[in-house]
Amino acid sequence: MLKICETINIHYIPDEQLFYDTIDHILENSENESASEIILETFTALLKLIDSQIKEIETKVNIQPSCFKGCAYCCYFPIITTRLEAKLILQYIQSLPEEQKQDIFEHLLNYFESNKEQLEKVCTIDFHEDPQFKFKYISEQVSCPFLDRSSNTCKVYEVRPTPCRTYLNYCHPNVCAQSLMPRETFSYEFLHEFYMTALNEVLQEFLYEDEDLGITFPDDVFHIDYLPKLLKEELCNKS
Repeated sequence: MLKICETINIHYIPDEQLFYDTIDHILENSENESASEIILETFTALLKLIDSQIKEIETKVNIQPSCFKGCAYCCYFPIITTRLEAKLILQYIQSLPEEQKQDIFEHLLNYFESNKEQLEKVCTIDFHEDPQFKFKYISEQVSCPFLDRSSNTCKVYEVRPTPCRTYLNYCHPNVCAQSLMPRETFSYEFLHEFYMTALNEVLQEFLYEDEDLGITFPDDVFHIDYLPKLLKEELCNKS
């Protein structure tokens, strides 16, 4: 794993401009779209760009992740995200065909009901101050709200949060099976800052529009918490 890290550092220089080019393209071609549609389009496009940047790195250093569809060990990790992203994920779900949308919302309802006690426990772990927060969270084996445990697949794969996209295993798959917190995995978390900065730029374009975006700026950008907690709060606010 150390050799892979060294090779990536040699062959890859992060290019923040690609993220700005993406939002510029969207803004230049969004004349007939509402502000909320543009923001959602930006959100999904920037997430796809993270994926493509990771693919480019893998191609340059000739590596392939051993992660595969149906492998869900990392779906029990604590996912910490912004309230903004939680809101945009829910907005994405609202944009889906009715049957798919209802399936996901029903799944979430069942998830929060069946995991109520465990969620109350893990979502109070202080991820700012407790150095063992990841281990404590994972030890409870509470799955991500969007994990379909019948198939071990993600119900919102297209807009899964950045920690899910940037955390990869390039070693044997058993590494994840044999340890709650494998040390051999790799994270491209440095791409998160580029993504959030670009998303923030687009939000500021529409701050003073008449349309109600359902976003509190800048609070939603800087408020971070466990994804299950944020989702439950937002769903309760909408009910």
